[in-house]
Amino acid sequence: MPARFLEANEAVALIEPGSTLGVGGMQLAAAPMALVREMVRRRIPIARLVTSPSASLQADLPIAAGLVTEIVSPYVGFEHLGLAPAFRRAAETGALRILEIDEGSLTHALHAGAGGIPFVPCPPGVDLTDIPGVDRELFRRVVDPFTGSEHWAVPAIRPDTVLLACAVADERGNVAFDRFPFTDREMALAARRLIVEVEEVVPAGSLADRAPGTTLPSFLVDAVVVAPGGCHPTEYPGRYGRDEAAIVDYLRSAKDATGLEERVAELVAEDEDAYRARRGGTS
Repeated sequence: MPARFLEANEAVALIEPGSTLGVGGMQLAAAPMALVREMVRRRIPIARLVTSPSASLQADLPIAAGLVTEIVSPYVGFEHLGLAPAFRRAAETGALRILEIDEGSLTHALHAGAGGIPFVPCPPGVDLTDIPGVDRELFRRVVDPFTGSEHWAVPAIRPDTVLLACAVADERGNVAFDRFPFTDREMALAARRLIVEVEEVVPAGSLADRAPGTTLPSFLVDAVVVAPGGCHPTEYPGRYGRDEAAIVDYLRSAKDATGLEERVAELVAEDEDAYRARRGGTS
């Protein structure tokens, strides 16, 4: 069935409470914040949050709202602006269960999920780290049936729903990144359900000249939400930059747990129209 164009509240209603959610974007770039904010407004609980190899606000905000039970992520932080305060506090207090994984193993696990493979052996470099010994839920020893040698392996990761940010959708629901897709494409292919926010809609057929690997066909996309500037305060490469003042404001608010829940409600506003109006624009 082709992708449906929905409002943000209709799209996030497709997320099953207590399921596994994947969120795309890399660090402070292309985070699907319009969808994440709507999820926070609706107070949708997430049993397991799966991020890209390096996440920021798209993970810290739902953690700050108390919606996440456990997370699979190599890193949650804000680059030169500092650590992720809600993530760190939840980890230190035991409010959040963390499943340790490195960037390479996470990418391989998503690739396995996309390909219908139950698990995948890790490259030998993971043997040089302590990560497999820390997290035996995601890492197991397997025997190579061809050589008899042992390797660490990780299970396929297939999020129930994935939230992504793309540049455009055509009128038929095909979408294009118009940027380097990071691991977003692997996450999309591994998803059981895919919801994409886009900056704009373009005529049907106008994505035919996009480079291979930078688009997703409509039959993979369950819902498209048109959200200009929706990645704010993170950037969308090639369209608008990050809003560091807004990010710093969030970091100051999230540093103190007292009254944070009320402050989160203020940060996400009543809806995206109100959010855009408060920051004075769409990008």
